[in-house]
Amino acid sequence: MKKAFIYLMTFLPLASFAQQIPMFVGTYTNKTESKGIYIYNFDTKTGEATLVSTQESKDPSFLARNHNFIYAVNELPNQEGTVSAFSFKEGQLTFLNSLPTGGESPCFVEVHPKGNLLAVANYTGGSAALFDLETNGVLSKRNRLIQHEGKGVDPVRQEKPHVHSTFFSSKGDRLYVQDLGLDQISVFPVNKSGTAYSLAEESEDFFTPAGGGPRHIAFDKKEKFLYVVLEMTGQVASYKKEGNDWMYQSTYEINPEGFKGQNGGADIKISDDGKFLYATNRGDANTIATFSVEKDGGLNKLSNTSVKGKGPRNFNLSPDGKYLLVANQYTNNIVLFSRDTKTGLLTDAGKEIKVPAPVCIIF
Repeated sequence: MKKAFIYLMTFLPLASFAQQIPMFVGTYTNKTESKGIYIYNFDTKTGEATLVSTQESKDPSFLARNHNFIYAVNELPNQEGTVSAFSFKEGQLTFLNSLPTGGESPCFVEVHPKGNLLAVANYTGGSAALFDLETNGVLSKRNRLIQHEGKGVDPVRQEKPHVHSTFFSSKGDRLYVQDLGLDQISVFPVNKSGTAYSLAEESEDFFTPAGGGPRHIAFDKKEKFLYVVLEMTGQVASYKKEGNDWMYQSTYEINPEGFKGQNGGADIKISDDGKFLYATNRGDANTIATFSVEKDGGLNKLSNTSVKGKGPRNFNLSPDGKYLLVANQYTNNIVLFSRDTKTGLLTDAGKEIKVPAPVCIIF
């Protein structure tokens, strides 16, 4: 009876902030002890995470969820990657199918808000792939491969295109493709025909600071301001929307003042109320920065917090916003921080989840 109760709570809508909610962790399995995808029940009241099951999958580094379907990119080393689809029921994932992504090292995946289109970023391949989805969650076909060409100013890191993420707008009318190798963000209008969605042939491109390496982005609530984490310089660049154009505003340091060392900007998110922005830096920093978001779109640094580990790849806020969880790839732990929803500040909750090479956390 107790087990059935837990599963019942698992399927309650996230908007109700049920005390027990499912949490999925993507990992690297190559040269690690990881089995693939780890599924937990996360207690939003206590912050405790209980392992429910694991799903074998090769290098499922990044995950996306659409209702009871989970999608994972398989970031296979030195070969064309794949994207895999799973159904989720009673705490278990069931493999549906997988398709090749058309490029090496797929590192990001996202589902269109309407749930029938999926976008993948191929990092080494320098391309973005679009897939049609069936109503039963199955990957139908790859309908588009957008191949980038060119290089950036850094001869080592930007020797060719490196597409790092593919974000849909909240309305699903735009797809944002971030290319670390080109210091470029490409914006594709999304067209609708019946129940099918497709991208416009041409994109509306804008550039990020040279040598910065755009990785992930975040928007304010009204999507009038865009923020991009720059991996190579450990910064956040901000843009303001004017008509259909994104105009550069300013650049902010993720690191504390006086920091000297290697950068590795990783992830960026804004709280649901739009008041606070968080960004992580790997390299020698291993910190997460907290910013307040001003009315004019500017950022004000509030604090830098140690992630209590190494290699903070991805982080996520619990659906109620009371916790922030950081996946530390190189120390094999997910560290839990309590979050003050009024000030945005983080404090160590004294809890961690041991998991091999964690890369991505979704609820």
